[in-house]
Amino acid sequence: MTDLARLMLDHCPELMLLVNPSSLQIELANASAHSALGYPPGQLQGLTVTDVETDLQDLFYWQDAQAGQCRPVVDQEAQYRNIRGELLPVRKSVVVITTGEQPMLLVRATPSESEHVAEEALAQTLSQLSATLESTGNGILVLDWHGKVNSMNRMFGQMWEIPQDYLNSQDDGRILNFITGKIEESEPLRQQLDAVVHSEETRGLLHHHDGRVFEVGSRPQFLYEQIVGRVFSFQDITERTLAEKALRDSRDFLEERVLERTADLNAVNEKLKHEKELQGIFIQKLEEAQNQLLQSERMASIGQLAAGVAHEINNPVGFVNSNLGSLQSYVNDLFKLITAYEQTQPTLPDALKRQVKQVEEAIDLRFLRDDVPNLLKESIDGLQRVTRIVQDLKNFSHVDEAERQWADIEAGLESTLRVVWNELKYKAEVVKAYAGIPQIECFPFQLNQVFMNLLVNASHAIESHGTITIRTGLDDALVWIEIQDTGKGIKPEHLGRIFEPFFTTKPVGKGTGLGLSLAYGIIQKHHGSIEVQSEVGQGTTFKVTLPLKQPDPVVNPEHAP
Repeated sequence: MTDLARLMLDHCPELMLLVNPSSLQIELANASAHSALGYPPGQLQGLTVTDVETDLQDLFYWQDAQAGQCRPVVDQEAQYRNIRGELLPVRKSVVVITTGEQPMLLVRATPSESEHVAEEALAQTLSQLSATLESTGNGILVLDWHGKVNSMNRMFGQMWEIPQDYLNSQDDGRILNFITGKIEESEPLRQQLDAVVHSEETRGLLHHHDGRVFEVGSRPQFLYEQIVGRVFSFQDITERTLAEKALRDSRDFLEERVLERTADLNAVNEKLKHEKELQGIFIQKLEEAQNQLLQSERMASIGQLAAGVAHEINNPVGFVNSNLGSLQSYVNDLFKLITAYEQTQPTLPDALKRQVKQVEEAIDLRFLRDDVPNLLKESIDGLQRVTRIVQDLKNFSHVDEAERQWADIEAGLESTLRVVWNELKYKAEVVKAYAGIPQIECFPFQLNQVFMNLLVNASHAIESHGTITIRTGLDDALVWIEIQDTGKGIKPEHLGRIFEPFFTTKPVGKGTGLGLSLAYGIIQKHHGSIEVQSEVGQGTTFKVTLPLKQPDPVVNPEHAP
């Protein structure tokens, strides 16, 4: 074997053994095999391969090979015994090489201990995901990108009353045909089930033949940037629908009574009309309060989930950060040791000097000295970024705060930007013009919710790519925050309605119409104001004005101490 071929073989990360099948002796082994099994260079040659491979199936294989039955092996688990008698789990392959009349067997093996750890971690993650799906009150259906059923929870089968033999047969088409045949909107649902790789999220209502009403929502499942499936969520809203219908029927009944009595009670006609108007306003406010409460509960749930995720990430980040710090110290110590060795180099014999010089050139010691500290520094910087993101998630999860506190609004803007950065980075360049405003008394995490709604709306208003500018300033006892975008702007006829609950110019399924309404309510709660200026085709600017200090609450004299 030439020196170049030997060099290439020794630099291969796989364990490689060349075995003579007639004698089962190891004719050749590379450096990776010697290193992994703990043998000094050259000592594996001459050993029998059964001194290394210990599994019973491997012993039977080598008996067959010695009898002339040489066959290839692809990606098989095995155990290798090292020089100390310890077992090393590997995944091996065997290739039959024909050289003249005598075939040879080339064994390639890779240690698989890390693969087992990864498989166990993956199994634990899948178990947690399965438990989460089973604990939800919604029916969950997951389709892969071929439109095949990937998984479903028990609630899905129960709410659709899918026969057990359908589930046992695992016939995807039969199950999907069954559920689409149970509702009035069978064709629209079939179209949604077929549109697995569409990037849009969808929502809709389904009316079951037995009278039940389901709310269905779907969103694409991504693996990196690629859509690999779609997740459908079904919620039984029959009781809510019946309650809404009863409310509408009650309102209609009252209106009919008013109309019937109007003919007989002309004298009190104005009074009845006034009562009817008040009743309509009351019902509208009740619906607004109910939906805002639902939205607040959703945000609280999201906050709890974010806090849990942040807590789970903190643990591995902590020990990785600690390990990197220790590794940095160890590397510095190793470089000190190498420097000490270099100082003794002039005293070495010439042959040994040349050998050391060759090793230094082979590993590019000078490059390692420059690159290793940089790699460690970049890794530590990256961990610090992860730590900041986790802290932002924890901060953003405190949406149910009950006490006012003094807070830095500009820090809150920065924290909110990091939380929504994935929504903004592909659509806009963010320009910040902070004036260094003082802290104010407020509910900071509720204000972060306002800033998030304004920033996300600004991103949605930009159709391709634009700029979002954030400014702050101080006027006497008031601070102000402006968020300006270069999007498509708001039509003049819509400007007067943007803070109304449920008013939205977005397509169906893209917005609830509650974002700006909730923002308006939060700013009113802070005794501030929110203004908007917009020009179609040029962009929109929202300006939030807040007092530095909140006024003291008014105490009812009857309850005063």
